[in-house]
Amino acid sequence: MNYRKNNKLRGATAHRTVRAPARVKAVLRKKAAARKAGASSRPKLKSRVTVHTAYRNPNTRTANAAKHASATPIAQERRPDVNALLENVVFSEFISKNIGKKAINIAKMLPEYPTDEKLAAALGIKINEVRRILNMLDSYGIARYDANKDSKGWLTFVWHIDADKLEELHNSITNDKHDDDSHKMPENCNDFFYCAKCYEDQKIILPFDAAFEAGFKCEGCGKALKQMGKEEVQAIFAQENAVSIA
Repeated sequence: MNYRKNNKLRGATAHRTVRAPARVKAVLRKKAAARKAGASSRPKLKSRVTVHTAYRNPNTRTANAAKHASATPIAQERRPDVNALLENVVFSEFISKNIGKKAINIAKMLPEYPTDEKLAAALGIKINEVRRILNMLDSYGIARYDANKDSKGWLTFVWHIDADKLEELHNSITNDKHDDDSHKMPENCNDFFYCAKCYEDQKIILPFDAAFEAGFKCEGCGKALKQMGKEEVQAIFAQENAVSIA
């Protein structure tokens, strides 16, 4: 052991310095090296993330949803009132004159009786007359049909009113902006028919398809229809503004 005296201060206590044995130093160096190596090879831990889940009151969520729904209501599509349109005096007169007196009733009954057989039975009229009126309503675009085939291959035509087209035609007629379709001849027809007895009162000329559906007989008096050519009809149109094609 080595002893060192501190002579700077009188009466000071002597300090003793002890040297560590070499084997102790070696052990300490190994531990220090091991700690250093372990620190460098140890994987770094990821920072811990804490997820905080807020509690949501279901009653509050329902109340907010109801509040939002009442604040922003969904706009509903407006549908035309078919019966109100058909009951308009100006429009009903136009339909009765240019299509037939029973056309308004048939149009009103389509939701309940959508086929020609049911309409004919309900109205007590011939099925050919119902078909002619339905075809005329279709030519104006206010009636449409779907063809359904049964198990035996027979077709059934289910009719319905096109409310949007009905409203367009109604507005054009009541506003006096229509082009008077009753005075337009079908371009693809060359044969026309009329009733010699009823023509002066009704002023109705039938194209071939409508006359065929009617059995080439007048629906008013039951007499046979007479045929006229396209040039004759054009001449009548040029002279008589009251003529209409059913």
